[in-house]
Amino acid sequence: MKQLLFFLLPASMLFAGPGHDHGPAMGASAHTGPVSLTDAQRQNLGLETTPASIIELAPSVEIPAILVVPPERHGSVGAPFSGRVLEVLVKLGQQVQAGEPIVRVAPLAVGSPAQTLASPVSGHVIRQNAMPGLAFTPETSLVEVGDDTQLLAQGLIFQSPELNKIRIGAPATLLLDVFPGEEFPGVLQRLDTGHAADEPGFHLYAAIPNPDHRLRPNFRGHLRIALGEPQPAVAVPRRAILGSLGKLFAFVENEDGHFERREVATGIRSGDMVEILEGVLPEEKVVTVGNYQLQYLGVESAGADGHGHSH
Repeated sequence: MKQLLFFLLPASMLFAGPGHDHGPAMGASAHTGPVSLTDAQRQNLGLETTPASIIELAPSVEIPAILVVPPERHGSVGAPFSGRVLEVLVKLGQQVQAGEPIVRVAPLAVGSPAQTLASPVSGHVIRQNAMPGLAFTPETSLVEVGDDTQLLAQGLIFQSPELNKIRIGAPATLLLDVFPGEEFPGVLQRLDTGHAADEPGFHLYAAIPNPDHRLRPNFRGHLRIALGEPQPAVAVPRRAILGSLGKLFAFVENEDGHFERREVATGIRSGDMVEILEGVLPEEKVVTVGNYQLQYLGVESAGADGHGHSH
């Protein structure tokens, strides 16, 4: 196989020169031969590699999720009569115990003595609607208290084959936007038996321990649910795989330091990892950063020659 050597990184990979652009020509295909890069080129591309490894990988599904307080750990403070708030005894976010006084109120009925309403559960004050002078009815929720030592990750899944593989008790992992790179383990606890006609899908609920109170209700992210038992697999990060379904490929660094484009067949996808069935062997290094630019190096150079000038 003919080896292509590139001594300078094409300028369009870094910046567009004045008055011209060197993107891949219309209809041009990506470069398929081995590519050799200088140390400077590797640095300019920010090239990073990682070895394919054999790990325990379980099939999984990842769905959008939001944290909520479990219904059995949530309490609403109200009164069975109409009246007016005299004094609020707690603050938003305050830790309270079950039975602790929360609000003093005056019933609307003439001659009725003031009463103190207590928290039905232990936890934090998560919502406070009460304020001195506020008129309320029996339907009014004055203060809400929630125990957040364990939260529920409420996920939404649409009708799909994966739905039939989900089982109560399956391991689940919560990924949150506010904690990038961190994972919060839990267990799938509940599953809707059905959904209303106007609902887009089914709700799933995973119990997520929160002993240090880092997690808060309404934090959003994704919930990853295991669909089967883990099994040994040759795996690489998902970002190492390029192409479209049926024509997937990865760039593998060989012993000579050249980068070879390999067609791959993938299997189980779990989180950021994907199983490689064909194309990459254990310990072979795949490009995880800079691989998208790498596939067009040959195309870019040919385009530069066609313009009659080089960089």
